[in-house]
Amino acid sequence: MALPLYRTALIGSTAGIALVLSAPVQAQATQPTESATATDDAADKDTIIVTGFRRSIQSAIESKRQADVVADIITAQDIQGLPDVSIAESLARLPGVTSQRTGGQSSALNIRGLGQGLVTATLNGREQVSTSRADAARSIEFEQYPSELINQAAVYKSPKASLIEGGIAGQVDLATVRPLAKRERISGSLNVRGQYNDRADESPDADSYGYRVSASLNFKLLDDTLGIALGYSRLAQPNVATRFVGYDYNAGNRIDVNGDGQLESPGFGFEGAQFGGNEVRDGALAVIQYEPTPDLRILIDGYYSKFSSDVRRRGVRIEGLGNIAAQDVSNVILSNGAIIGGRIQSGSGLTATSVNQDESDRNKLYTIGGNIAKDLGPVTITLDAAYSRADSAFNNSGVNVDAYDANGQRLSATRGALVVDYKLNGLDRPDIAINHDFTDPTRNLFQGFYIVPEENRDELKAFAGNVKWNIDGGFIQSLEVGGRYAMRDARRTITSFASFAIPAPVQIPAGLAKGAGFTGRFARAGLPNFLAADIDGLLDQFVGANRTVDQSQGFTRDQSFTLSEDTLAGYAQLNYAGDLGSLPLRGNIGLRVVNTDQSSTSSTNDVFVTVGDKFTEWLPSFNAVLELSERDFIRASASRQLSRAGFFDIRSSVQITFDGAGVPGGSGGNPFLRPFLANQFDLGYEHYFGNNGIFAVGAFYKDLKTFVINGTTTGFNFRENGFGALLDNAPPTATGAPKQDIGTFSQPINGQGGYVWGIEANYTHAFTDLPAPFDGLGVILNYSYTKSDLSITTSTSGAPTSITLPGLSAHVANPTVYYEKHGFGARVGVRYRSKYVAPQVGQVSNPAINAAETVVDAQLSYEFQAGSPMQGLRLLLQANNITDAPNRTYWGTEAQTSTQQYFGRQLFFGAAYSF
Repeated sequence: MALPLYRTALIGSTAGIALVLSAPVQAQATQPTESATATDDAADKDTIIVTGFRRSIQSAIESKRQADVVADIITAQDIQGLPDVSIAESLARLPGVTSQRTGGQSSALNIRGLGQGLVTATLNGREQVSTSRADAARSIEFEQYPSELINQAAVYKSPKASLIEGGIAGQVDLATVRPLAKRERISGSLNVRGQYNDRADESPDADSYGYRVSASLNFKLLDDTLGIALGYSRLAQPNVATRFVGYDYNAGNRIDVNGDGQLESPGFGFEGAQFGGNEVRDGALAVIQYEPTPDLRILIDGYYSKFSSDVRRRGVRIEGLGNIAAQDVSNVILSNGAIIGGRIQSGSGLTATSVNQDESDRNKLYTIGGNIAKDLGPVTITLDAAYSRADSAFNNSGVNVDAYDANGQRLSATRGALVVDYKLNGLDRPDIAINHDFTDPTRNLFQGFYIVPEENRDELKAFAGNVKWNIDGGFIQSLEVGGRYAMRDARRTITSFASFAIPAPVQIPAGLAKGAGFTGRFARAGLPNFLAADIDGLLDQFVGANRTVDQSQGFTRDQSFTLSEDTLAGYAQLNYAGDLGSLPLRGNIGLRVVNTDQSSTSSTNDVFVTVGDKFTEWLPSFNAVLELSERDFIRASASRQLSRAGFFDIRSSVQITFDGAGVPGGSGGNPFLRPFLANQFDLGYEHYFGNNGIFAVGAFYKDLKTFVINGTTTGFNFRENGFGALLDNAPPTATGAPKQDIGTFSQPINGQGGYVWGIEANYTHAFTDLPAPFDGLGVILNYSYTKSDLSITTSTSGAPTSITLPGLSAHVANPTVYYEKHGFGARVGVRYRSKYVAPQVGQVSNPAINAAETVVDAQLSYEFQAGSPMQGLRLLLQANNITDAPNRTYWGTEAQTSTQQYFGRQLFFGAAYSF
């Protein structure tokens, strides 16, 4: 079901400083600037070197001073300072950056309130492909990038012409180590940590324990002209969750349940489930850096990541409430025109089933790049080539287990045989009672299987080059011109296997199911115990090896596609520095021009169609930094930026069906979609407290000129719009009525935009002027506020309701308090975001509202100091999600419960050794 037409846009917040501060941006054709940590490694050995987290703050402060765009960065010291499983959790501590948790850990980023689809990501300045299954989005899944192998991560909130286009929300650049920047000729590290999840024992399919290991080695050879860096990381952890889901509401079947003449909307049902399994991630890195002469620099880097996840989902499900008749509802509880409780009986669609579903996810990511830079006097020529590929294979399999009575009749077939009493309690646990024993194998029978494999590939080849001419003695410091050609190909293939060969419902054989149940708050909610089936064992016994998958089911063909996208970009950029009156002024001004040629091939009612479009966008940018004094800066930026639509939106497939009267209804992608476009402005003030701190405040405004929305057109003439062949090839109508040409059609379209604005504030300070022992204290405080006039219209309870844009939290705060002295370190970090909208489990495409959440992490550490025989060894005790903060969502109002999902606390204990 398509969402009603709505206006959307983004939100943002401006440059402040958090765990780290701004850093200079690199053009995509040049090798990234080495992180602040590595730069410090090159310091003279006689210099007093500040170590640990405080060093990273000082490095960040200096990076902020020198930045020529609005940006925030984190260095390796910050990344390793808290128990972050993925780099997304580290980035989510920056001002204006938030994350969405999936499986208990951060995977997707929102920047300045804008969703992950409007965030671009690069590795060492090169665009990255995606393993994401979320409607074939372009956004990367950050859990593919182990925090242990990332040396620096930067979030660029304002663009410049030399940066790759594509991120209205912002651009995230992940940088790996540069071995020649290391101080020692041979250096390395080894990390080992054990892991414990305190909720894993609630699931019959989960192990409570896991581990993380990583190792890195850096060499400098040939008189320090050749550097080699190698790294490896492995994470093996339990995948655990306990979840209750209240499905969304059926606006198409509103009924009067209490006789007052008003129509109310029933929910589609609810589900309680336990998730248990494991995740394993391996990452490997290799970097070769060669500088045989001062004017020649060669860099080759490669990265490989493999991620696998196996999850077993077991529980109970009540469905059919969305089609219930008024006569089967009593003791009804209403809120905002929605049914949130009462007694429901079978007779008009109510069903009870056991949830037995296995999900496996296999992702591989390959990326390699080469860069060569040559200085010819005042001119530097740089060439860059990159290849990146992501392969993902997802498999969803399960068995259909229904509730029966003692006579072998489905409970759903007899009025009153199945009775469900329930009451949703908003953000608290529900109250549920069901008159059925889900653990009795004689009354819970199965008859069929399903297997739905899905394969995705995203592949990118890119070639870039630029020429930089350094100009002495004038306001113009340098001129850069360059270009980039990229070829990106994506495809999705969905197949299915469905076996209903069992002639009649049968019991699950002994040994292929075991009793399981809920504990704690979900047991108190009344969620019943259930049978957890061995799906692989049932398939082996009843189906055997004959599990051929194909595309005989229509949805598999309609949702499969291939896409080709070629982009050619050119840019020119002036870098300037001089005086405005008596005040130093520096920055850049430039123009980037991008031509896009996109096309898609898909099957539409068994007709393969290839269509596409070409377009050109002009993207000017301006950045300026005015130095009021050595400690006070004004930073400003103005630019135009784009973000391309997701692959699933651009697909060419269209599906057409007919109702009983022969009226067609169609939906599909739109290969003629143009990008999201925005004019954006930043203005900020920064005050530095020497090397020990900073106060920064900034504002931003984004004027969205166009936005991709989901539109529905009534009175759409399919034949006149080129779909005549699809009408003719579609199957006959079920009633035999003649097929008509005019109906309704839904697809993504370019809608009008609106504004997004926000403010960000940051205060960072190391209190070195306090008397001992308090001089080891420090704080990092940041806050952002965002607002937009763009909204989505939804109908989760029947009447249309306006809700905010997906990913937009009005308030975001990230305080961190730390203490560091004599090798002892302690840190507590908090991530808070107010409510926001995100896609949610349901039977129609209505978005749910995520309630405000607060996640607390902490770490204790001790590093043996110089002179100790164990110098270089660091002991760690870390805790993630200390309060076991859940994901809680609701439909429209808090009374309409959507999801309550708990992931458990994660504890880590280990050691790190560096030399």
